[in-house]
Amino acid sequence: MITSVCAMAAGGLTTWLVVSRRARRRDERAARGEVIEVPCMLRHPARRGRWLRGRMAVGPSTVAWEPRTRAGAEAPVPSALRLVGTRAPSWREGLRVNPRCTIVACDSSVGAVEIAVMPHDLGHLLLALERTATG
Repeated sequence: MITSVCAMAAGGLTTWLVVSRRARRRDERAARGEVIEVPCMLRHPARRGRWLRGRMAVGPSTVAWEPRTRAGAEAPVPSALRLVGTRAPSWREGLRVNPRCTIVACDSSVGAVEIAVMPHDLGHLLLALERTATG
């Protein structure tokens, strides 16, 4: 019993260290002005409201969707994203996406798009959306 608890604690600590290290590296690359990939989920109007896994390539003048599944690749790439607002996921959405994430609502060339992103990456996405809207 004690061995199981110790193993679970060690696994949790290792996971936390790896995730925080990746976030720190992403922050450092963003500070240097490089394009970074922010893991997220996207709700696209062409896929009837399904959440699609992927990444947003975020940089000083770039915001681009990179799908990680075939379903995401079939959806047209949203361009010219314009920030509308942010919100917390509902309890039902929390079953599909991480309930700790923040949902960023955007308008695009294909309609209303929502992006679910974790709190440590939210700043990168909002800054990039703000830059592309003003630039």
